[in-house]
Amino acid sequence: MCGDGGVFFLAAGPPSIIKNPSRTKLLMERPVPVIQMKQKINTLLSDFWGDDIDIGKDGRVIDRSTQDRAGSPSERKQRSPRQTGIVVGIDFGNTFTGVSYAHQGDGELIDIVKWPRHSSSYAKVPTVSLYKTNDNKGLLDWGSSALTSYKRSKADRVLIRDYKLLLFDQGARGRLDNGLHLTDVFTQYLQSIHRHLMEEVNKSQVLAAESIPIHYCITVPQSWTLPTRELILRCYVEAGIILQTPAPNMTVITEAEAAATYCREKCEEFEALKDGDIFMICDAGGLTTTVTVFRVDDALGVRQFVRLSNSHAENSGSALLDRRFRDLILSKLQGLDIDAKPTRQKAFETLLEGFREIKSQFDGGSREDVKHISVPMGLDVTELDPPPPWLEDEYMALTGQELCDLVFDPVVEQVLDLVSAQSKANPVCAGLFMVGGFGANKYLLHRLVQSTAANRDKDTPGDRRSRTLVNGMSDMTLNGGDSHQCPGVIKKVIMVQKAELAVARGAVIYGLKSASQHTKAFL
Repeated sequence: MCGDGGVFFLAAGPPSIIKNPSRTKLLMERPVPVIQMKQKINTLLSDFWGDDIDIGKDGRVIDRSTQDRAGSPSERKQRSPRQTGIVVGIDFGNTFTGVSYAHQGDGELIDIVKWPRHSSSYAKVPTVSLYKTNDNKGLLDWGSSALTSYKRSKADRVLIRDYKLLLFDQGARGRLDNGLHLTDVFTQYLQSIHRHLMEEVNKSQVLAAESIPIHYCITVPQSWTLPTRELILRCYVEAGIILQTPAPNMTVITEAEAAATYCREKCEEFEALKDGDIFMICDAGGLTTTVTVFRVDDALGVRQFVRLSNSHAENSGSALLDRRFRDLILSKLQGLDIDAKPTRQKAFETLLEGFREIKSQFDGGSREDVKHISVPMGLDVTELDPPPPWLEDEYMALTGQELCDLVFDPVVEQVLDLVSAQSKANPVCAGLFMVGGFGANKYLLHRLVQSTAANRDKDTPGDRRSRTLVNGMSDMTLNGGDSHQCPGVIKKVIMVQKAELAVARGAVIYGLKSASQHTKAFL
């Protein structure tokens, strides 16, 4: 095997250590490559044999798949890192921001759930930033850290939140009240999110995240105009995440489409939908709720969906529950000056944090319950005269009825109105998929199921027989198989698993398909 000039060549046949006969036969039938050892030592044969086949300095062919079987999956992953691309999904929300990613090699969804000084079990990070109020106006902190720092000291500091809503108003995109620019706040928050993302990715692999190709899939509201989307993309450039717009490593998708993509890939109920079926995505977040209607389209042999309509409402979400609960507590503490003492202010904030558990567990049966919240000593409720009737030992007693009437129902009714408006404007809906932080609320699920069941009961068989088919579509599964059904009927309400991360996860799934269409260098 000696060529002219003393250059050695090695014909690499199938490795003898492979015990799988079918694989051996397949390898034997392939053309045998010629590897010039002088030019390149330890040549990787992954393009020919697969990712587990390599060649040593002595010319021996090595099957590393047998060597990596020892140890746990995480250990094997760290010992044999693969330089595949990463796809990142970013769900920038008005109240919370969610981030997920996946390696293009295996597509396993990984959620960023650990955030700096984030004590909550909630997977997303608050969309808040803490700035100095002096001439410097520098960013001090972001996310949960910003909230913690602001509670400790508010002097010469300003907490910026709810600024995503300003992007819906073209006339409100300049300076904020404190002299900060909206685009600067957004850009610096993105930089902080991205920096933390790189740190988390580096913890799970040997190769530095900076050396791995990254494809980003960002989500935007359907109602944002093209200039607004371009403005956001420029912020990603300023943050150093992408180099230009349009960027080959960035895909933009609407939040509703990302959620629908996630449901299509991860929800068993979605598999039961047929070509032409109508379904809804109810994305209920912190301060906004959007209901989008889609139609399933299998015409091209691949399951796709066509957006038909959507409705959007601000001041409708879980943050409104917090505000209404705060008002309820203040009404019960009438006569007590909360601002009189700093310790009393902090005790009041601690008391409000008890609503977090109530909100997560509140369901259809909670109306008959009595909830109890621990009253901190620093609140000085013993100064109230006469003693309040709600005080039981060291706890505040709250009836489920008053929580429904004063806290939950006013907010839930707004969501029901949005769903009802879209339901009446579209043919029978095969499924309503609930996503978003508030979309994971059990009481909201209870009320939606209750409301849709009542609408189905109103749709009598006699009424259905008197109607013609809507848009030429029929359905044979509801109410005994009668195909003549009226608009306004929703068959099933589905709370999606990990509803709060559905948009970010859907963006990753969509981005995986988009990234595969780019150059092979990314693969």
